[in-house]
Amino acid sequence: MLVMRHILKVVNSLGVKDTVTTKYMRQNEIFADAFNYFVYGGEQVINPESLEELDTCEVEIENQSNIHYAMPVKNMVYDALQYAKQVEAAVASHKVSGDYKGADSDEYLSGFMKEDRLLPVVTLVIYFDSKEWSGPLSIHDMFDKRDARVLALVPDYKINLLAPVSIEDGDFGKFQSSLKEVLSFIKYARDKDELKKVLDADESFRHLGRKEVDVLNACVGAKIAVKEGEEAVDVCLAIQQMNEEAAQKAAQKERISTLFANIKNLMEKMGWSAEQSMDVLSVSDSDRKAIRQLLKSKT
Repeated sequence: MLVMRHILKVVNSLGVKDTVTTKYMRQNEIFADAFNYFVYGGEQVINPESLEELDTCEVEIENQSNIHYAMPVKNMVYDALQYAKQVEAAVASHKVSGDYKGADSDEYLSGFMKEDRLLPVVTLVIYFDSKEWSGPLSIHDMFDKRDARVLALVPDYKINLLAPVSIEDGDFGKFQSSLKEVLSFIKYARDKDELKKVLDADESFRHLGRKEVDVLNACVGAKIAVKEGEEAVDVCLAIQQMNEEAAQKAAQKERISTLFANIKNLMEKMGWSAEQSMDVLSVSDSDRKAIRQLLKSKT
């Protein structure tokens, strides 16, 4: 689990998935793109080069590679702590500056002046998985059936969720960074035919960065090979090669299975040993090794 603020400080991270998503989202371009899409519908309001200067609110990103079924409570606590931190900062500032003169007793005792204002805190949850988010989206979703009159008095806290599977195909064009490729790949990671269409239609997959590939490998098990020192990968070619290798392995497995059945048949009908049967069938040394392993596993 991790939280990343607009100052790009990683507060906490656990596991490989969180490590690679943190490294990826720490890039200003990616961070800004996520908020420009989610908050402004793709309009380039947040400039990644001057993120802190142009930002009018304190923002957080929560990277999720697994569903957290208490996410509304978790994020509500984060936000509350951030607001409390702002109040404490205001109080400390007044103490240092000594500008309590003229303040009424209520202001003095609370330490927070009438004119003091808070910055809004926006927490965005990015779900790096191709599954539907089945967790609650608000505090009210986490309650059992309750009296509506009671619930009307309980503030509902809703999470801001960015999940690839919920993004319409036409909306991926609103992203201006590699989030477009990463999230679209994740959306169709479980559908090989649709994924192939996405890869073939977007030239950007021909030179996807290492950080992006690391996210795909860790979060959806893409298994895209990255050579040592390689910073860009042709994902289309890598997927094609993987499919070809998988097909070759399947064909090899089928061939060995057929050969094994023929050898077993000779052993049973002719009373020959495995080695004699393989001699008769002129089995190669490499195939003999595979057959011996199969014979050993079957006994």
